[in-house]
Formats: sequence, C-alpha cells, structure tokens
Amino acid sequence: MFARKLNPAEYWQARRAMAVAFEGVFEQEKELEKSASDKEDPKEDLYGASITPEGPLAASIVINNKQVRFDGHILKMGGVGGVATLPAQRRGGAIRACMELALREMYDKGYALSHLYPFSTSYYRQFGFAPASQWLRWKVKLPDLKRLPKFGGSVAQLFPGDDLSPLSRLYNKVFEDTNFSCLREVFDKDLEGDKPLASKRWIFLWQDDMGEAGAFMVCSRVGSSLICYPNFGLPNALLFTDARGLIGLLSFVYSSFIANFESIEFSVPGHMDLTALLPELSSMEYIPVLNGMARAVNAETLLKLCKCRGEGELVIRVTDGILPENNDTFALSFAPGRDNRVERTSSAPQITMDAGDLAVLLGGARESRSIELSPGIALSDSGAPLEQVFYRKPCQVLDLF
Repeated sequence: MFARKLNPAEYWQARRAMAVAFEGVFEQEKELEKSASDKEDPKEDLYGASITPEGPLAASIVINNKQVRFDGHILKMGGVGGVATLPAQRRGGAIRACMELALREMYDKGYALSHLYPFSTSYYRQFGFAPASQWLRWKVKLPDLKRLPKFGGSVAQLFPGDDLSPLSRLYNKVFEDTNFSCLREVFDKDLEGDKPLASKRWIFLWQDDMGEAGAFMVCSRVGSSLICYPNFGLPNALLFTDARGLIGLLSFVYSSFIANFESIEFSVPGHMDLTALLPELSSMEYIPVLNGMARAVNAETLLKLCKCRGEGELVIRVTDGILPENNDTFALSFAPGRDNRVERTSSAPQITMDAGDLAVLLGGARESRSIELSPGIALSDSGAPLEQVFYRKPCQVLDLF
C-alpha cells in the first residue's frame, strides 16, 4: 500500500470511503461538484492509501489537530477519526500505511499525543494506543430526584440569539486542570443559530442566586430518557463546577420534566463518585464507558513535562513499533522546584512499556497499582518509585472526532 497526505482534490474520495464504511449516504455527482471548492483546513489533515502510488483511495483517515492540557502545559494532540477502508481492500494494510505516515508527520510537526475512539481496542493496540480514562454514565429515574437538597439558584433556557459564552467559560473552568482535555474557543458551534432547535436539542443554564453560572446541560429526547451525555450522533453534555450546579440542574429536571420523561442520563468522569449525593440509588444504573485510547507521539516530551511527586529517578524503556525516536530507554530525574531531567541511557530499565501505556499512565488515566494488571508492562525493579510518577489525575476528553 502507498500512503500519502491528501490534497483537496482528493477529499471527495475520503468522504466516499467513509460513507461506504459507515453505511452513509454518498451522491457522487454532487460530491464531485463540491470537490471543486474543497480547501485545506488547518484544523484537520486527511491521509489516504492506495494500491498504486497515485491510484484511487482504498482507505483514509482524518487527523483532527487539537491543543490539549497536560500537567499545566498546552501540547499538540492529533485526534484520529474517520478511519475507513473500502470493503474490497480490507486487511491489506491500508490503514496501517495511513497511520504510520500520519504519526510520522505528527512527530515531525511537534505533536506529543494522539487520541482516538476505537471500534475495537485490540485493533488499535497494534498502532501503540492504550485504553485511556473512563466516563461513568448514569441513568436516574426522575422520581428518584425528589429528595435532592435545596441550593437555590435558577435555570434559564438558551434560545437562538442568546449569549452562549457562559458555556465555553464553564467548559474551560471544569476542564482547566484536566489532562488530555481540548482547548475550545466556543463550546459547540452546532449550538449556534437555529441548529439546536432544528435538531431537537435544548440548552439549559443554571445560575446561583448571585447570577453566577455554575452548570449547564445540552440535552435531547431518546425514547423516554433525557439524554445529556456526548456521543457521535448527539454531542450533548452536562457540566458543572460544583455540587450546587449539578443539584440545581437535576432539581430543575425533576420539577419541569417529571411528566415528560422517565429518566435522565448523563456522564461524569470516572473518578467522580455521586453515590453520596443522589438521594435514591435503589433503581439507578451506572456503567463505565471507555473515554477512547491514547498514545505518546513524543515520549521524551511527556517525560520532561509530567508532574512527579517528591524527588527520585526512574529508568523507563519505551517501545514503539512505528516511531523509532520513542523506541529507547529514558532516565527520568525529578525533584520539587525544578524541571524534570530526561536523558537517553544505556542503563537497565526498571520498567518497560509501550507508547500507549506511557501516555495513559503519565496522563493520570491509570495509576501505578494498575501496572500489575497490565500484561504488556514489564517491571524489573520492585523498588522503583512508580507511585511518584504514575498516579491518578483528572484525565478526560470531551471532544469527539
């Protein structure tokens, strides 16, 4: 297979591959007309693979160019989406060719991380990705919200033409210290104008008694449930800065929608426990949902910038079958009040892991105790200061791509 970065004249072929792979609608004549006005977008890069160097595409992927938070720093992250192969060309190495080229170009352009949402975790492990954080998806019956405590405040519905800037301010406040979270100029461009009402999405904003916004939800009806969690069909959300905001929204849902819906469904980060907050749990449901997969694009950068606890040294062997620059042994030295020191070394490693496990452990999606349950990680020094380097931190990606 021959991989290449696509030029705008080839974008229609990528859209065709995605339409076929995801069983969508594709009108080729209209797409060919549209292709005449296709232009490069700085927010994304398209890659394709073909059997011959300039032949028609057998497969394509889209790299969404993002900036993300990581331990107090802003890094470049490539969000992998639109992974599509025409059925007749599957299992021929087309996606591998695209992925290898995309990761190479990400590394060369200074990217540190990559993230994706898998159809199969085992499939993407072969490209160095590892399961990242989790959401806890709650389904609560509305009658079970009756005994929530009272914190006051009020809820307003936002309509076309209303100021949506509180949504982006709240998003940035909620995720300001959350690793892997994407920077956003606006919360969701699809909430502008008439789009939300046309797609039957509603926006509700909670403010405290002083008029300070503290929570919002973007929601839709699915059957008898009010859906407030993000998925590819409905990128909804329920975000709050503290318990008052969440309770304010849930109290509003109970009083306003008890006659319209049976339940509300929303997601919170996996480290957030609501069992002490909700008044009735006997009929509630919550399930963990994978928040995608991640991998290091530049292992050395992550090691230099990660926040470690106390003072110590750790020698880490990183394996990477795609980017040889990562495939090395690194001596990490850390201490309070100074930057991490990272050197490539010939010393024996205390721990060995791939680029995916490195990203999710340094990002805080997992902690050191998870290592014994990770067969892909080899620990050769039981006295290594693992808990000083690998510990749980807020780590979540709300963006879908």
